[in-house]
Amino acid sequence: SAIEYDSRKVEKEGLFVAIEGMETDGHKFIRDAVENKASCIILQENRLDEFGFLLEQNDIAVATAKDTRRALSQISARFYGEPSLKAVVIGVTGTNGKTTTTYMLESILSRAGFTCGVLGTINYRWKDKVISASHTTPESKDLQEIMSTMVLDGVDCIIMEVSSHALSLLRVDDIHFDCAIFTNLTRDHLDYHITFNDYFMAKVRLFEILNKSLKQKKAAFINADDNYGKQILHWRQRFGYPLFSFGISNTADYHCLEPSIQISIRGTQFATDTPFAKQFTMKLAGRFNVYNALGAIGVADFLNVPVGRIVTGLSLLSSVPGRFDTIISPEGFAVVVDYAHTNDALEKLLLSVRSLKPQRIITVFGCGGNRDKTKRPLMGKVSEENSDWVIVTSDNPRKENPEAIIRDITSGMKTNRYQVIVNREEAIKQAIFMAQKDDVIVIAGKGHEDYQIIGTKKYHFDDREVARKYMHERF
Repeated sequence: SAIEYDSRKVEKEGLFVAIEGMETDGHKFIRDAVENKASCIILQENRLDEFGFLLEQNDIAVATAKDTRRALSQISARFYGEPSLKAVVIGVTGTNGKTTTTYMLESILSRAGFTCGVLGTINYRWKDKVISASHTTPESKDLQEIMSTMVLDGVDCIIMEVSSHALSLLRVDDIHFDCAIFTNLTRDHLDYHITFNDYFMAKVRLFEILNKSLKQKKAAFINADDNYGKQILHWRQRFGYPLFSFGISNTADYHCLEPSIQISIRGTQFATDTPFAKQFTMKLAGRFNVYNALGAIGVADFLNVPVGRIVTGLSLLSSVPGRFDTIISPEGFAVVVDYAHTNDALEKLLLSVRSLKPQRIITVFGCGGNRDKTKRPLMGKVSEENSDWVIVTSDNPRKENPEAIIRDITSGMKTNRYQVIVNREEAIKQAIFMAQKDDVIVIAGKGHEDYQIIGTKKYHFDDREVARKYMHERF
C-alpha cells in the first residue's frame, strides 16, 4: 500500500526499506516499523541475523538486498509508475550554476509550450505549487513520488538539479533522463567525498545513468572551458549518445564570442556564432551566467525549441533568488547577494562585479560549519585578492565555533584589508554604513536562504532583508 524508509511514516500493510543513511541507520528503527504494522521489511542481507527472529516472531515478510538504497530506488520507480518515462527529464550537475541553469531552462521551455516542474536547492515547484526543498535532490522514494505527482498534474517536462550526494547515494539511478548538463567542477563537499577524484566520479555517474535511460533521443551538454568538462568530452566514446560542448574560450558546439559579452549591474548581453549567429540579452549579470545560458540554450535547441523562443525565454527571466540578487541604494551604491559558497564561485562572482568598474568592492562572507574545511583559507584568499575591503563573518556555523571557522578563513589572507565581525547582521550593517557612491557590497554564501543555523537550531535570517533594513535606516 505504501513504501517508506522513515519508520515514523510507515503505514499499516506498508513496506519499510531500511537504508544506512549519512547520519543514522534505518536498521535501528526496524522495531518501530514492526510496531507501526509494516507487512514487509527489506534490509541489507548482511544484517538479517540481527533481525530475523524479531520479524519471524511478528509474522512479517522479509526480503534482503545487497544494497537497500539501490532496492529503494528500483522499487520506488516501479511503485510510482515510472514517472520519468512520461515526461521530458533534464538533469543539471556541477559545483556551481545548477540552480540558475534550471531557472533559465524553466523560463525558455515554458515559453515554448512545455508545462515545467523544477526540483532544486531553492524549492520544488510546478504550476502554482511550491514546496520548500529539504535537499537539492530528494531521496529516491520522495523523488519518484514528487515526479509522479507532477506528471499526474499535467507536467510534461521535469528539470532537476542533481547533486553529487544524490549521485553517490543512488537517488537518481532509476530516472530515465533525456538530457544532462555539466556546468563545472571546483572544490566543494570534500568533507563527504574525501578526494577530489571521488567528487568528480560522482558527477560522472549522471552521464552513465543517462546511458541506460530508455529515452529514444538523448544528449549531454558539457562545459568545454572546464578542465573536468574536457575530460568528460574526451570520454565521449563511452556513451551511446551525443555529447555537445558549450563554451567561450574554446571551440564548442554552442559557442559565445568573447568580445560580444557586455555586463552591467542590470544584466548581460552576448552573441553566439555556433550553431547559430544570435544576440541574447538577460537580466542576470555576470560572465559565469553566459556559461549557464549556453548550457540551457543547447538543451532547448536539442528539444527543437525555435531560436526566437530561446531568445525570448532567456530575456524574460527577471532574477534567480539569491543569485546575483541586486539592490540599488538611493546613494548610488549597490548590494549584490549571492549564494557563492566555494572559492571558485566567489572568485567568479567578484571578477564579474569588478568588470562593472565599481569604485570599491566590499565583501561580506563566512563559511558553513561542519562542512568542507579545505576551502576556507582559499575563500579567504580569493576574497582578499578581488575586493578592496573584506568583512569576515559567520555563515551557518552549525555545531562549530564561529571564531574557529573565521580563523580558518583568515589563515589564507595576507594583507590587513579585512576585519572580523562574528555577528552576520552587524557585519552587513557595517558594510552598508561604510559604502559610498559607486561602491558594490557583495554579501556571499547564503543567497536565497532565509535562515541561519547556529548549533542545531534554525533562526530566521535573510541577507536581502537585513541589507534593505540597514539601507532604510541609513537613508
